[in-house]
Amino acid sequence: MGALCKSAAAMTELILTNGDSAAELLAAAGLRGRIVPWRDVLHEGPLKPGMSLEQQSDVRSEYLAARFGLPYADVRADMLARDAILRNHHIFERITIWLEHDLYDQLQLLQILAFFDRERRIDGLVLVQADDFLGAQRPESILRFAERAVPVTRAMVDTAGRFWAALTEPTPPPLVRAMGTLPTEAFPFLWLALERMLAELPAPGTGLSRSERTLLAALADAPATPRQLFTALLASEEAAFMGDWSAFRILDDFNAAPQPLVGGLPGPYPCTGAEAAIERYVTATVAITPLGRRVLASEIDAIATNGIDRWWGGTHLAGKDCWRWDAGARRLVPPAA
Repeated sequence: MGALCKSAAAMTELILTNGDSAAELLAAAGLRGRIVPWRDVLHEGPLKPGMSLEQQSDVRSEYLAARFGLPYADVRADMLARDAILRNHHIFERITIWLEHDLYDQLQLLQILAFFDRERRIDGLVLVQADDFLGAQRPESILRFAERAVPVTRAMVDTAGRFWAALTEPTPPPLVRAMGTLPTEAFPFLWLALERMLAELPAPGTGLSRSERTLLAALADAPATPRQLFTALLASEEAAFMGDWSAFRILDDFNAAPQPLVGGLPGPYPCTGAEAAIERYVTATVAITPLGRRVLASEIDAIATNGIDRWWGGTHLAGKDCWRWDAGARRLVPPAA
């Protein structure tokens, strides 16, 4: 910890952003300070209520390691290093948060600002929200978003703390209720992002989330490769947020279900495998099964058939009866039991 304090003390600014690509671009653009990528897919996996940043990171590290076949010690060490820097925020005069408009980033924004809400700090906090993807910029273009920088206010961290708490509750209604009070001027992208989060709940009739339905529907006319399916998923989004690892794990779940919805994959996606194994996976020919077609047509419910075991924020979707989101009616459908 002494080395951390010594190295950070020489810097006046901490820069938080969504991932390595944005971090590298900001550094290449000439920003000086400690640049820290957040690196967490908060739209999937468990989020627990009332936890400190470090406690939440314990939960997240366990999930990410298990879900993506990563060494737990490496994932946890990465989060420990990130959290230690943030815990020592007092040694930075200025903390600038660089995030964009999609769901991935907006959930990170809630977690980061909720941390500062608990720390009771707003002095020196600055927020840059981009309406385009930071990682798609060039060093000479990314700094244009700095013109949108605004100081973080007490009202903003209070709002973030409230929304983060609602997201981590064990059922979805608190988040839906909170969305009715969202100050859109301070958070211009958050409402749409949270609505997209709601669409990751299973839908009535099919039991599929929006992402699941998009991937399955892309196979309705002809088989396709996982690479093609991921491209179709990105093209379907108003603000694409899902990485290829997460998308391929959805296909893996379809393929490995007790009654599969797709077939043709050579096995689970080898996230850290050799290039040959990855290429074999992304170029495999995937086809929808007869059951998958019936689910897509709302003739059979995927959850009633195969059950479900996944997390949506703080909500554990388990068994054959769970919370759902009716996107057409824009309403939650509670479990029958």
